[in-house]
Amino acid sequence: MPNPPPQSATRSDTTFNIAMILALVLVVAFLVVPVYVGNPAHPFGDQWFAGSDTYMRLVRVQDWWYGGAWYESFSARSNWPEGETLHWTRPFDILLMILAAPFAPFVGMHTALFLAGVAISPILFLATLWVMVWGTKPFLDARGRVILVVLITFQPSSHFYFVAARPDHHSAILFCFAATLTLLLRHAFNPKTEPQCATWAGAAAAFGVWVSIESLSIELFALLALGTLWLWRGEDTWLAALRRFTLAGALFLALAMVVERPPAQWLGSVEFDRLSTVHVVLLALIALGVEGLWRGRAKYGASFFGRLGAAGGASLAAGLVIAALFPDFFKGPFGAAMDPRLNELWLSKIQEFQPLIGTDTATVTSIIMVLGPVIWLVVYAARSWASGGRDLVLTLAVAVAIFLPLTIVQSRWGAYMSFVVVFAWAMVLQRILDWQGWPKSGETPLLRVPLFLTVALGHILVAAALNLGLPKGEKEPLPTCQWRDLAPYLNSDAFAGGQAQTFLTFIHEGPEVLYRTQHRVIGTPYHRNSHGLLDNFTAFMATDEAESKAILVNRGVNYVLTCAGTVEEQFFLTFKGDTLMRKIVAGTPPAWLTPAPLPNDLGEKFHLYRVKNGTP
Repeated sequence: MPNPPPQSATRSDTTFNIAMILALVLVVAFLVVPVYVGNPAHPFGDQWFAGSDTYMRLVRVQDWWYGGAWYESFSARSNWPEGETLHWTRPFDILLMILAAPFAPFVGMHTALFLAGVAISPILFLATLWVMVWGTKPFLDARGRVILVVLITFQPSSHFYFVAARPDHHSAILFCFAATLTLLLRHAFNPKTEPQCATWAGAAAAFGVWVSIESLSIELFALLALGTLWLWRGEDTWLAALRRFTLAGALFLALAMVVERPPAQWLGSVEFDRLSTVHVVLLALIALGVEGLWRGRAKYGASFFGRLGAAGGASLAAGLVIAALFPDFFKGPFGAAMDPRLNELWLSKIQEFQPLIGTDTATVTSIIMVLGPVIWLVVYAARSWASGGRDLVLTLAVAVAIFLPLTIVQSRWGAYMSFVVVFAWAMVLQRILDWQGWPKSGETPLLRVPLFLTVALGHILVAAALNLGLPKGEKEPLPTCQWRDLAPYLNSDAFAGGQAQTFLTFIHEGPEVLYRTQHRVIGTPYHRNSHGLLDNFTAFMATDEAESKAILVNRGVNYVLTCAGTVEEQFFLTFKGDTLMRKIVAGTPPAWLTPAPLPNDLGEKFHLYRVKNGTP
């Protein structure tokens, strides 16, 4: 019979389990509670979600449930009367459906999907934590893994995407990135004993591409990380890992294509903003190039410049083939699908696309909160490089080289940097716990606790101190549209006899109108809806009443609906001239807009006008 574990090991395991349970309770509380603190919405009765994309995602899944075809990505009530084809894919829809289906027979599909939408991102975060805790076991002890869980939970950039009531596919993308990064770090720590990590990393990165083309950045990171280690080391182990990664990714993405698209599109679909033949061919070419490197390694493998030349030649060949087959690929996913006028008019105004440094909202404190922990990654890298742990350092260095510049250019990439820094950060803190500094008389070193707290909380304290010294804004934040207050009236027979109507309203509010009512909208905040977006903007911005009316009549708009005093209203008031929006706010609308009365105090929150002769 096997010997029982020593009591010290049992106590250690018990302590770790208790600490991990407490950490997970903290995680769940931090993902759920802040969402509703200070939020006037009732968590369940009002069915509130964070962000416009979340409502559109639920509309999409609900349409699918009530008869939509598997391969159909068309929304008939958006961009009325043309309809809108979204660039989203099915993986996140499937996850929502899996969560909602067991509850649907008891509470109905609408409520079941709401419950799934509240829970899905925290569940994905717990799955992310599981991968990270498992993957770091070779180089983080029990204390370090608990520290890792706490650190990533309180990272502001990534926490934003995993909170409750945010059913957004970005949580799935970040899960794929965390899984890919963790697996590559585990492989880098011991490449000869865990070769399967590279295979699973290839599948995780390809799954991310299926979720969103944004995940091509994850593919790039992994290819450069493994490629750099091979170029530097010159060992077949690393080229074999690169081979496994690319082959697994190419095969997985080919299978994803079979699931995502009908057979007629497997070889002929050309779309750059969602999974298509373009991306399957790209990963296949990369895998083919790596296979060529593997088979020819005996000829050039012994020389660094030989390896570099062969890798450069394979990359160039793949790029030339893609350029010949799909020349618009290098315009980017938006450039090939969006009207360029919308970049200045709309896309460049979205907060997530703003640079981290130099914007009105990105203060010094937010920069420190996002980038402050990078200093501990540098400390870890310097010490580990000197002590021989260079493979982990190079893997993290490649991640920093890609995602740090992206974070500075667009703040949304800060979520990726959150995962990059926490591994090194946790290792530094674990090292501090092992530190036997002054005094060395067997007592706990006096400086260990303050040093630990400085590394764990130092950048937060600096940010808080600076924030106290910064001048406070005098203006109160502008309110947001409270559609949950208006929706019951819009859904009642008292409004338009209970018949579906078409609204011109703010584009970022369009998805919530679709979710909460049976009605139709023109603009939604998605780049493929270029025509609807341009018509929506033009109708509100035009100083020529005839131009605005022509758009409304052509679109069959029945009502113009705006939110009084909100951020969206103020945005449209920044455009010069006597625009339609300025006339509505001033209470002097054109003669072809008739004020529509609203019950109770809704007239103080909304402006509703019926369009005379509003249908063609």
